[in-house]
Amino acid sequence: MMPVQRRWRASMVAVAALAFVITLFSSAMKNTITAFFVPMAVDFEVSRGIFAVAPSLFMFTYAVASMVSGYLADLLGAKRVMIGGLVLSALVFLVGGLTESFTLFAALYGVGMAFASATVSYVPLGVLVDELFPPHRRGLAYAAITNGTAVGFIVLLPLWIQLSDRWSWRSVFVALSLVMLALAAAAVAGIPQRVSEPAQAASDDEAVAGRWNGFARVRRSRTFWAVSTAFVGCGVTMAFVDVHLVASLSEHHLGHGVESLTSVVLGAAELVGAIVAGYLCDRGHPLAVLAGGYLLRALGMIVLAVHPTAFGAAMFGLLFGVSYLATVVAGTMLLLAEFDARSRGLALGLMWLMHQVGAFLASQAGGLSFDRYGSYGPITVAGAAAAIGSLLIIVLTRPGDRAKSPVLPT
Repeated sequence: MMPVQRRWRASMVAVAALAFVITLFSSAMKNTITAFFVPMAVDFEVSRGIFAVAPSLFMFTYAVASMVSGYLADLLGAKRVMIGGLVLSALVFLVGGLTESFTLFAALYGVGMAFASATVSYVPLGVLVDELFPPHRRGLAYAAITNGTAVGFIVLLPLWIQLSDRWSWRSVFVALSLVMLALAAAAVAGIPQRVSEPAQAASDDEAVAGRWNGFARVRRSRTFWAVSTAFVGCGVTMAFVDVHLVASLSEHHLGHGVESLTSVVLGAAELVGAIVAGYLCDRGHPLAVLAGGYLLRALGMIVLAVHPTAFGAAMFGLLFGVSYLATVVAGTMLLLAEFDARSRGLALGLMWLMHQVGAFLASQAGGLSFDRYGSYGPITVAGAAAAIGSLLIIVLTRPGDRAKSPVLPT
């Protein structure tokens, strides 16, 4: 191997490792709410249904923020967008951890943290991979980087669960604000600018026309609509895990041990599932990965709905975990193959906008379901139905089937 090539590969590994760490700690923007949902509701002296307004607003705002972050990543590059998101998250963690007002907290978390999360999450990471990695490495690189969320389930979520009896959620929030500032500094030094800048338009009129043409192409794409409509079901089920899973297990008196074990199993399965998904996508099978992901997700939700025991929770973690990033990786690779550099970020942002429509509905419905029926059973069943609907969309429309990514030599 040529020395220049070795240095390039080493630098790309270093970038991927840093992006992985950023993704890992950025997962705390959501999994802290999962672990501290009940203590936070008690602290603010509101019901679970009312407290669910904060994560529900997060889900709703994230929909718009995803589109904005994709547009900005196309315009400014992924690095600048991610650094801004890390700084914003540090501010929200700090102020949110100090305020006594639920109204202020809901606004900070639901709006500020949603924008912060969107700018360090799947959309700009997809653009970052597109900027820095060759086509036949993007699936695996994207899977490896986004697996930070899996390690968040394995390490951070169980940590928050165990700390919930001894540490205040406020102390965790303040500590995380310092972590986010440190990550922002690391991103400034460690992530390169994109390898090549997109072609600049000769005039402002041409720039505006180019942006509208990109939007029009996304709007006309059959692949975009099929992948994104199915992604609504991904949002419904992810919101259940991100917001209500720990509370749902607690409803059945399974204890912190089962809650932590479920999280670890889910995260470990997510690690394996994402790498396998990325490998298969790089070899031209994103459609099969997408369909398989929704099938496994539906099975996981069904198992938890009909068998809410320690064994059922572990099986849910295994099945859902394998699918957790498989749908994200496969959907992202299909859209990266469908669009050029001027509209990829926009397409990914719009896909996540539709994802968050489902997430918003599931987040709020879960809290209201518990307030009315004293159970998370209805939202669990609804999640299974949503995953089955997504599977049918993919199987019947076969998005991108005629435009698979080429398989290049390693």
